[in-house]
Amino acid sequence: MSVAQAQSPKSDRKPVQLSGLTVSADSMDIIPFTTILVKNRFKGTISDSRGFFSFVALEGDTVVFSGIGYKSSSMVVDKDVVADDIFSVLMPMTRDTLELPMAIIYPWPSREAFKQEFLALELKDDIYTRAARNLENELLAQLASAMTMDASENQRLYMQKTIAQTYYAGGQQNFQQLGGPNAIPIPSTLLNPLAWAEFVKAIKRGDFKKKN
Repeated sequence: MSVAQAQSPKSDRKPVQLSGLTVSADSMDIIPFTTILVKNRFKGTISDSRGFFSFVALEGDTVVFSGIGYKSSSMVVDKDVVADDIFSVLMPMTRDTLELPMAIIYPWPSREAFKQEFLALELKDDIYTRAARNLENELLAQLASAMTMDASENQRLYMQKTIAQTYYAGGQQNFQQLGGPNAIPIPSTLLNPLAWAEFVKAIKRGDFKKKN
């Protein structure tokens, strides 16, 4: 916004304490460090970190506000609204969108150097080729044979052994016959109903009688 107004002779204008805030027009956020200048007199100030400014101007002065990322705005110190030599203003500023041309940066000094590097380029395998190679049966077998049990697998094996020992307590075979104390116990035929049935049949047949 630019307002042009013919300024009256200096002798007819009174000094005014001009104070206010610089804010964004769309969100009313504070705009700090805005440059504030009186047109044609090169006098002014800069708003502080809170957007506040205050300096002495004259009635009829055209004040221009400018800041990085915002369009320049202007206002006139109107003597008709000045009260007790004080003029307060809330100055909204419109954002200025700057569109810069696209810049593409290459690591080669010229197109000829890029062409040479491109022709000499050795393309590596794509992700599908690498994935297929990683899933080959021989490679998977090697990885499986070299892979040790992790903590969760060790804990699961220990729990299975403990449960089996508890379940078959009193009816299990000797640990030394089953691979040592770390082996999972195997239940004996003492609690096997099919074994008992065969035992009874053997008694009825007389398999255990002494033979003369």
